[in-house]
Amino acid sequence: MFKDICEEMFSSKEICSYIYKSFFHKPKNYQISIHDIKNAIYKNRVSYLEKELEPFSFVQDIANFEIINAVKDLYKDKKIIDVCAAPGGKSILLHSYGFEVEAIDKSQRQIDKFIQNINRMKLEIKITNQDFLKSKITDQYNSILLDAPCSALGTYRRNPDVISKIEEKKLKYNQDNQIKMLEKSLKLLKKGGVLIYIVCSFHSFETKGVIDKILQKHKSINIKNIQSDKMIKIKNGYLINPLSFKDQGGSDIFFVTALKKN
Repeated sequence: MFKDICEEMFSSKEICSYIYKSFFHKPKNYQISIHDIKNAIYKNRVSYLEKELEPFSFVQDIANFEIINAVKDLYKDKKIIDVCAAPGGKSILLHSYGFEVEAIDKSQRQIDKFIQNINRMKLEIKITNQDFLKSKITDQYNSILLDAPCSALGTYRRNPDVISKIEEKKLKYNQDNQIKMLEKSLKLLKKGGVLIYIVCSFHSFETKGVIDKILQKHKSINIKNIQSDKMIKIKNGYLINPLSFKDQGGSDIFFVTALKKN
């Protein structure tokens, strides 16, 4: 089944072969700095996590960094709500780029990690414990980030067990939940605003399939182009190219799309 998923989403035999082989290689750990650093291996911010975390850095995959770095300029308003924020990597990175971040999450355990990170780095980011789907948020936003819960298939190198948990019933449940979260996000999105949707998965149900259903219902929504030579353009969005960070030690695989309300 995993082989079928790879071949459906990646037409390149080289990419599929690399994905299969990467099961047998220990993944590299990365840390992201909130400032430019001299020992960076990518974009002045990413370095390897060897023994200790640097004082103004946090743990995040290099592909996760690439996504935020690539989409940040699509937002025209730097006041943003991150609706599934904890443990906080994306919120912290956006804050380092000058965004005023309002962060919410329903997991107190993950929020505790978020708070630990921002306290360690002496940052001020508002984070509240809320279930986004049950929340009573009425404010409207020009900028929204939705990193939705998913199968985590794109983290297979670190978590090989996710492959054995792939089943259609669970994937459909995920898709239903992702659509609900997108629908609520779109209600909060102002006309002309941008919503970034991310999942650490490359299964069609959670990626292009979700966006298909949104576009069928919402004719005022269109997809914006994302400029990154580390991504592959597919239907309804982009996937991190697994070969992009091969020389650095590999990366997780994410799907991202940028939705604009007209």
